[in-house]
Amino acid sequence: MWPFARNPERDARSTEAALVPAAFGTDPVLRSGCAAVREGGVAAGLTLLAEERDDPEVRVHRAEALGRAAVGRLDGVAALAEGSADRADALLWLGYALLAAALSGPVGAAAGRADRKALDAALTEARLPLEAAARLRPDDPAPWAALQTVAMGLGADRGEKDRIWGEVVARAPHLLPAHMTRVRTLSPARGGSAEEMFAVAGAAADTAPEGSPLPSVLALAHAEYLRAERARIVAEGGSGYIAGLGLGRLTGESVRELFDAARAWARAGVEHERDVQAHHLFGWAFYRVEATEAAAWHLGAAGRYYCDLPWSFFGRARAGAADAMSRLGVVPGGGRA
Repeated sequence: MWPFARNPERDARSTEAALVPAAFGTDPVLRSGCAAVREGGVAAGLTLLAEERDDPEVRVHRAEALGRAAVGRLDGVAALAEGSADRADALLWLGYALLAAALSGPVGAAAGRADRKALDAALTEARLPLEAAARLRPDDPAPWAALQTVAMGLGADRGEKDRIWGEVVARAPHLLPAHMTRVRTLSPARGGSAEEMFAVAGAAADTAPEGSPLPSVLALAHAEYLRAERARIVAEGGSGYIAGLGLGRLTGESVRELFDAARAWARAGVEHERDVQAHHLFGWAFYRVEATEAAAWHLGAAGRYYCDLPWSFFGRARAGAADAMSRLGVVPGGGRA
């Protein structure tokens, strides 16, 4: 019998169909709660937030996921914030929901002048409940982590961004989403410098607790750098295709540094709320430099979930992840083909 030849486009479409977003979490309990919120059961979200006040990683992860789930239920969450016995949690959730709603519209180069004004207004609206939540629960890093994103979106000055960053790390020095936002804030695309961005990412990786996926911010820094370089080349009249082929700093010692960071994290074998995000960051970087075995291992370890970062920097996130996985022979949730 003649063997069937692989069809890369067909494989990518099949892989894309099998992937699901990690936006609502990967934990079945959280995903179930998000589903209940989307169907109108907003009380479930407040219960989930209250359960994890002492774990910053889990708390922020839940606030993000529940915020996305509540984009179509803003009135319900606002009503909870008005009458809840725990206003701090309700206001935190409302702030994350308003932030998710703000970021669901056109952003960046895709945003026109009217879109930009609407985004600024929406981000300003999100800031108010987050600041109120921070006042009501002074030890909670979760409001400050979201306020980082608000400040980045509003183009706040460096002093304000540094102030908010200081508030976050004073409460949770190794919080992965906060470090990811800090790296993005320092990107050359946002007026920062590559040197400072990589220095912050490297310091985070070097000081990460054992088993923390925090070293994956190194891969995010490379993605931000490549995105900024591509935008610069295109702005100067260069070809988008040629710009997309660049490796930036993903060569030599930088790649070895990524390998060492990924290996040390994986060897620890400690489960973490952000494992899937870290696998996609490392998987993207190794795929970019054609380190196929390492890329396949990380993307296979992500199971059937895909993350927006870093794939969304270079096109549609789901399509980008699916294309990489299909070319590597990775079957979502099932190892390698």
